[in-house]
Amino acid sequence: MKKLLLLTLALLPLFATAKDNKKNDNSNPKYLEGAITFKDNKITFEDEIKVPSMSKDELYTTMLQWAEKRFVPDKKLNSRVVYTNKENGEIVASAEEYLVFSSTALSLDRTRIYYHFYIQTDNGVCKLNMSRIRYWYDENRDGGERYTAEEWITDDMALNKKKTKLAPICGKFRRETIDLKDELFASAKDNLGQKVLDNTTTENTATATTAKKTGTVAVSELPANLSEIAAAGKLTIKAGDKETELAASAWGGFGKLFNKDVAYIFVDKKQSDVIKAMEESSAYTVSFYKDKSADAEIIIECKKTMAQKLSVENELKSSKQDIDTNKEYIMYICEVTSAKLQ
Repeated sequence: MKKLLLLTLALLPLFATAKDNKKNDNSNPKYLEGAITFKDNKITFEDEIKVPSMSKDELYTTMLQWAEKRFVPDKKLNSRVVYTNKENGEIVASAEEYLVFSSTALSLDRTRIYYHFYIQTDNGVCKLNMSRIRYWYDENRDGGERYTAEEWITDDMALNKKKTKLAPICGKFRRETIDLKDELFASAKDNLGQKVLDNTTTENTATATTAKKTGTVAVSELPANLSEIAAAGKLTIKAGDKETELAASAWGGFGKLFNKDVAYIFVDKKQSDVIKAMEESSAYTVSFYKDKSADAEIIIECKKTMAQKLSVENELKSSKQDIDTNKEYIMYICEVTSAKLQ
């Protein structure tokens, strides 16, 4: 019985690792050939956020606040913002953190990862760059082992010969590094979207006289129950020449972005025709119809500001109680240029 118990305890870490590998799917295309990109012969991950309505200074300030919260020292780990240049719109962070491969009560398999995170802001655009990646593995055993990303997570090292699966050892470094990269880029993007959500104002209560007004009005003069109007009638968005009906839950309400009125709308990622039309357009028209009538009662003209995929579990779920958490959404943030009551 004692021998059986010892054998079971010895095998637990192996079972935990196998379970982790299955959970993370070592055949997932996101980790396979083409997932690693190079610049000047160094592994470098890059992304770009387009925010036409935001100035260079606005983007710089917003992203600096994000970086100073994301890259902070933690006990033995020394992550911090190491360089800023507002005039050039540059922010550089030096990062040191842990990637955990598997963790049980009996074992902990992890590595330190070091990297630089570079942010470049300009009018309407924010560029992200993750580079200078290296690892310190098994640090508590004879000083551990040190690797650079270029010698450890390339296709030749981290994939099998057919390039259909992650390799047993290097593959876990590649998988967790790609997941970290995705988390960083998503967090930076969500930071801009979250700023709008944080500033979202509750739709103002409309008075009886407001309901009788027609023509151009201020956003604050629109009916307070736009969500109810959309649910009882219909909500459409027109991008280019295409007008499409959306679910009532797609309406996200109004907010403020740098003292400008904005509206935000959630579009199901599966509505590819709507997304394509919106990506190709510089302006949108959001219309509310009462009781399925032929003519729109409320028309909101918008100018493209930004489009952002947000996490349902975090931002969307907390801000929209009626959102379907089984779907993925793109949040479109639009500057309101005019609002009309018909």
